[in-house]
Amino acid sequence: MSSPPSATLLREPLLRSAPQRLGVPTSSSHPPPSHPPLSHPPERKSAEKPARSALASLLHLPKQLLVVLLIDFLNSYRSFGFRSVQYQYLVNEFGIGDLEAGSLLGLQAWLLVVFGMIGAMLVDAWGVRKTAVIALSVAAASRAVLAFGQTKLSLQVALLGLSPFGEAVLSTGIYTVALKKLTTHETRRLAFGVQYSVSNLAGAFSDLAADFFRRQDFTVPAWVPDWLWEGDTFSGLRAHVLGTLVAVLAALLVSVFCLFDSVLVPLDEPAAQLFTGHASPPPLTFDEITRLRDNATAAQRARGYLVTPVSPSRPKPRRPMAPSPIFGRLNLERLKNASSPAAWVEAALAATRRAVQSIRSLLELRNFWVALWFSACLFFISKQWGDMDQLLPPYLERHHGLNTPIYAIHSINMWVCMLAPSLIAVCTAHLNDFSVILPGLWVMALSPLWLSCEPGVPAAIGWVFFSSLGEVIWSPRQSAWIASIAPDGREGVFLALLSLKSLVTTIPSTTLNGYLNAVFNPNCPTCRDDVGHFCDEQIKLNATAYACRAGGYITCVGLKYSPELISSDPASLQCPSTCVQCPGWQDGAQTMWLTVFLFSVASPIMVQLSLPYLKSVDGKGQQA
Repeated sequence: MSSPPSATLLREPLLRSAPQRLGVPTSSSHPPPSHPPLSHPPERKSAEKPARSALASLLHLPKQLLVVLLIDFLNSYRSFGFRSVQYQYLVNEFGIGDLEAGSLLGLQAWLLVVFGMIGAMLVDAWGVRKTAVIALSVAAASRAVLAFGQTKLSLQVALLGLSPFGEAVLSTGIYTVALKKLTTHETRRLAFGVQYSVSNLAGAFSDLAADFFRRQDFTVPAWVPDWLWEGDTFSGLRAHVLGTLVAVLAALLVSVFCLFDSVLVPLDEPAAQLFTGHASPPPLTFDEITRLRDNATAAQRARGYLVTPVSPSRPKPRRPMAPSPIFGRLNLERLKNASSPAAWVEAALAATRRAVQSIRSLLELRNFWVALWFSACLFFISKQWGDMDQLLPPYLERHHGLNTPIYAIHSINMWVCMLAPSLIAVCTAHLNDFSVILPGLWVMALSPLWLSCEPGVPAAIGWVFFSSLGEVIWSPRQSAWIASIAPDGREGVFLALLSLKSLVTTIPSTTLNGYLNAVFNPNCPTCRDDVGHFCDEQIKLNATAYACRAGGYITCVGLKYSPELISSDPASLQCPSTCVQCPGWQDGAQTMWLTVFLFSVASPIMVQLSLPYLKSVDGKGQQA
């Protein structure tokens, strides 16, 4: 797993932390300006540069990256912390059926894609700091409604109203752009490997927290007002969601006080290559780069780079080297300075024409269509991430009970993704991209085979482990591959356009998981209370009757519950601790996991057959 992120159910690989190359010129209608060469020595070819050890490369990263990584940690705790429990949260806390939960989460995921495209462009237009502060503010409001809301209306407001902007913007492009601006070509892979590990460490902690909190209920303090929470108890899942609210508030504070737009300037690359793109903050001009290099200290020259703060309010270069993004600064400034409604409409139409021109120029790149096809190939295997969030927790809970370490098993994915990426990156650095991607895809695709043959807790653990192992082999490397073919300065729009296919695939994919649960792994509400506790405790009602009780205080008697949960003979009364023990319940888990396996193996087959096409591109933005 990686930070996305978002709370989307499908961790779309091309919208994850894709490291980007700083200073790769893009195709444009404007030829690059000619500048006299600087007096600095020419860049040595990469083969001539002495190789750094992993530790030396880590120490070579700028200190500003620590702030980005801290925010990513907190935001990942927020994102993973809810995503792993969201299906159970909807079903157990709000009494929603499997199919309805899958459909609702599918619609939310679709909105996340839409707002993700907008957010990716906002990163280009507003810069990392402003986008992060606004998105985290909205995400905090959304998480507060989720934590304290008790009605379906509040749930819909949070998931469909507030969440799409806050969640999607934070998961699409922010960390990609921030890390790109603060790394060199030499340190970029390591930086993204560290970021990948940090975000998954947060996810692992959030899973362990979920397992800790969900096993107990909490008494609501007397000072909590009734308008905020009605009732005397707070379920463990709600307490966990409240913890994710604390995390997003902490991330917001760090962003406000510590996050600033900065850019790393390599001192051993030609300056003309750095003067490119149209983004916020605007790219450095040739004169600015020259001045920074002339004033570089000895320590900066020894490192090979310097980091300088860049204000989004800086005047933009006179001749941007690429069309402005849809919400580019030029468009926003003209709209802001419009003197009348007619002038505003004229400026809006002009902005639309420029946006169409910008998108059209990207669609003319062969690289874009190759990346889009690659994304389509990965759809089937990337569905495992949604399966791990939507199918695995309900399966373990309904088949094996609440005492099963559901989220500790789920956290195996996070631990593997935290510890393994950097090691695998070092071991496979000498191999070309697809020599690493394909084996990783096959490992991940075959991982559900055991579970489809013999469903159980050991098989579930095996699936999560081998799926995670395959993921850390192929996923970071595909990010590097996408980085090499994405046009510099327009990464947000490029990634946004790549996500268009998700507008078609997201709702059916997520709804399918709800259907699989409803048909092959159904809930058993006649043997559970309103927040998901099983009626697993036998109690004596009176001198002649015995019944089952849930959660220590809810007697499972009435029209809602199975009539077999009350009996005059305590020896014959079985109080179920799983859905398997619930009277009348039917199991179809093997068919469900076989479906997951068949979906998964489609991806490596498609990539294998498409290799000649996928290898036909480079990082120069070829025309289609």
